[in-house]
Amino acid sequence: MNGQVDSIIKRLDQLESHRAPWEQLWQDCTDYVNPRRGDFTVKQSRGTSTRFDKVFDSTAPLANEQLASGLHGHLTNTAENWFSFKVSGMEPNHSIREWLQQSVETLFDRCFNLPETNFITSIHELYLDLGSYGTGVIYVEDRPGKAIQFRSFHLADCYIAENHEGIVDTLYRKYKHTARQLLQLYSDVLPEKFKENAVKQPFQEFTCVHAVEPRADLDYGKEDNTNMPWKSCYVLVEEKLLLAESGFREFPYMVPRWSKTSGEVYGRSPAMICMPDIKMVNEMMKTTIRAAQKATDPPLMVPDDGFMMPLRTIPGGLNYYRSGSPDKIEALQGGERPDIGLDFIDSRREHINKSFHVDWLQLRDGPQMTATEVLQRQEEKMRLMGPMVGRLQSEFLGPMLDRVFNIMTRRQQIPIPPQDLQGAELKVDYISPVARAQKSSTVFNFTRLMEQVIPLANVKPEIL
Repeated sequence: MNGQVDSIIKRLDQLESHRAPWEQLWQDCTDYVNPRRGDFTVKQSRGTSTRFDKVFDSTAPLANEQLASGLHGHLTNTAENWFSFKVSGMEPNHSIREWLQQSVETLFDRCFNLPETNFITSIHELYLDLGSYGTGVIYVEDRPGKAIQFRSFHLADCYIAENHEGIVDTLYRKYKHTARQLLQLYSDVLPEKFKENAVKQPFQEFTCVHAVEPRADLDYGKEDNTNMPWKSCYVLVEEKLLLAESGFREFPYMVPRWSKTSGEVYGRSPAMICMPDIKMVNEMMKTTIRAAQKATDPPLMVPDDGFMMPLRTIPGGLNYYRSGSPDKIEALQGGERPDIGLDFIDSRREHINKSFHVDWLQLRDGPQMTATEVLQRQEEKMRLMGPMVGRLQSEFLGPMLDRVFNIMTRRQQIPIPPQDLQGAELKVDYISPVARAQKSSTVFNFTRLMEQVIPLANVKPEIL
């Protein structure tokens, strides 16, 4: 048992060293783009009010919020079905089509549209992390007797590794628990000395690790929870104690990456692309604000011996000086021009918004466009998101739907499939606005074909 705990702690140290070069870049993304998230290199106390102390221009945080809202509205909008099921390799009959529709409605009614699952909140946090850090982590928890729960975890607490196919199959999550919480969760395995100290200091914090990785010694002849494809271990680091061990039939963590360079494990985000512009705009706005303050409330020139009373700079304040003396209070005019550089700042703001793909969420130009032109331009903008959307479907939506469907099948919440469907391969068909826009080329091709055929049909009607 101690050997397993030592192996987990040792591998955690290795994963921490592999992630260390990214942390300063992620800290910059936190400081300038997503200040509400926790820190990577700077450990601040809970509830601190200095999250926004480096932000002098809110373009990047607002652009990240717009990107997250756009992804939610165009990919996983709960107001409409954003996926459906289809059968590969066969033409479905009426009973199969009815079962496919019932299965989709069950997933939405009992999971994605159910408030207890926390799906909407968690997925919005995930999209915010993707826009700022390029890597997000969401956990799909199977709670017996309760609804499935989605939980988004901060990247600062998670360490990941890929398999030989470039798929994330290992995640170590390091977090804090108080002594009181540990007693509530693992009182059966904690030593007596720890329990005695926990009574005296119930709010003392301890480091815990949740390690999920493929099980190397899988025995296919067993069905218990300690013999599943993925091994799950909870470890108390300070005591080097294994708190709990179980397993998962599917990898419970979804770790989508916005974009990824070959050879790297962690993703890259829109914030990283325009980070020089974000820092530049913040520094320029800081200087512009100081110049505006000097222009509206300039420093004062006061004779060194002409005044005995304290200066009053409030509106309506009276300052007395010696009658007949040329000495008086004057403002020091430095020639500040706060407007200089605003055009350059606006150009950098526009570049930041483009980096976050805000322009594909809004149609600004062309107010006289026809409906067909609007659809075509929207389609072109959606196609620009093709690589990112495809990665989200393969690394996030697909594995999430697979795990949720399997959990609900084991709970016997999915309708029993018809006999004709036995042995057939079930596939997911995405029908979100982004997916429909990327598939709309078929509709436009048909429309262009009809535009060419109709003039010929007036001459030769049998061509139809």
